[in-house]
Order: sequence, then C-alpha cells, then structure tokens
Amino acid sequence: MGRSFFNAYSGIAAYQRSLQQIADNLANVNTHGYKKSEVSFTELLYSDLQDKRYAVDPLPGGLAPIRGKGTHMYPVTRFFDQGPLQQTERSLDLAIEGDGFFRIIREDGTEAYTRRGAFYVDEGGNIVTDRGEHLDVDFDLDGIMINTVIVGPNGQVSGENEAGVMVELGEIELYTFVNRGGLSKDSAGLFEVTEASGEPEQGLPGTNGLGTLRQYHLEGSNVDLAMEMVHLIASQRALQGNTRSMITADELKALTLLVRG
Repeated sequence: MGRSFFNAYSGIAAYQRSLQQIADNLANVNTHGYKKSEVSFTELLYSDLQDKRYAVDPLPGGLAPIRGKGTHMYPVTRFFDQGPLQQTERSLDLAIEGDGFFRIIREDGTEAYTRRGAFYVDEGGNIVTDRGEHLDVDFDLDGIMINTVIVGPNGQVSGENEAGVMVELGEIELYTFVNRGGLSKDSAGLFEVTEASGEPEQGLPGTNGLGTLRQYHLEGSNVDLAMEMVHLIASQRALQGNTRSMITADELKALTLLVRG
C-alpha cells in the first residue's frame, strides 16, 4: 500500500514539473531568440513480486508478476530549432540564419551566449544588449551614424562616420558547440558553457557550418503554440490520473484500518 503512495507522488512531482516547463514555453512564445524546452520521463526499475514471497501466479509466458517503483525525470531537454525570422526597422537588429550564437560579455567579465540579436549603442559607442552586456567584438560605433551601419551576411560591419565617409569597422564572429544541448541557461536567458557542451568554436558567419547574419531581422521564439497546448492537456490528464491513484490508495488503506476481526 505504501508503494502506491510513493509511485503516485513521483508521478505528481514529474508532471507538475512538466506543467511548469510548458508554462515557461507559453510565456515566452513572443520572446525573440527563445528556445523551447521539454521535460521527459522514464519508469524506474521494476521489482519482482515473488521476491516478497507473495502468493502470485506467473504471467503468460512464465514471466513473474512485477510492480513499478515510480517515475524518473530526465534533465530538461532544450530544442535549438531555427525560429522564424521577423523583419524590423533597426539597423542593429541581427538574426542568425542557421547555427551559431553571439558571445556576450557581462559586467563582471564573464562570457555568455545568446541567439537574441537586438543590440543597442551605449554612451561609449559600445554595442550592447538591452541589459547593458557588451557584444564581444573588437570595434565600437563611436562617431558612426547608427542608421548607416551595414552588417553583411558574413559578419563584416561598416558605417558612415561624421564626415560622411563609409569606413570598415570590423567583424562579428559567431560561436558554436559540439553539444548545444549541454549549455546551461541563466535567469536572464543567456547560455553558459558546461563540460557537457564543450568549449566554443568561433568563426565568421557562413564558414565552418556557421549560419549567416540577417540585418534588420530578429529570430522569433521556436515555441509551437498548438503543440504546447497538446502537451499541456496531456500533462494535466496525467497529473489528474496520478492524483486519483493516490486518493484510491488512501481510500483502500482507510478501508483496511476499518476491518474488524
């Protein structure tokens, strides 16, 4: 009887986590560069009922009756499928069409990676995110007319200075990983290197399997709203089933305690 409670509890905890992940996906359906995540499960090892010396008949084929031990939850799986490209009117809106990440330098000097290419210019002419983290490039836009900046598909950046002369500024490189799924995600939505992801490999857009840059575009979220609603309904029903299983186990235990000799 006690095993029934623990089995149901493991299922409730697993599908509660699944619902939280689905809610996170739905909340970010319009977040540029967001990559959806999914929680997956597996059954824990079974135990043989005959090990407990219960009087049981073998199943067809001579198999011994077994009972489960609950649900095991795998780590969250993140999907890096390409999101739809959305056209904008800002010269510093950049989308990666294909594989790759922008590298961001945080205020504390640590590095992080992102697919969200909405950039701005700070007072020092540095290219920054909306949170003030610097894009990792070896040039700035000090003295450059922002609306004249041109970013080529290969990452070459040029712009018109205050004298009206078009000048070459530098290059925006992209970074890729052997195992993108091994990246960890921080609270700001930036990705960080882990042992599972491997060290970043850098290169110019369009080389070594890296994607190209699309200026005046942003990559949309790759969340499929219809599919998330299907997962939401399935997870809700599974949660209800496990809850009902716990209630039934509780009712059976209550009946057992009421039995009189």
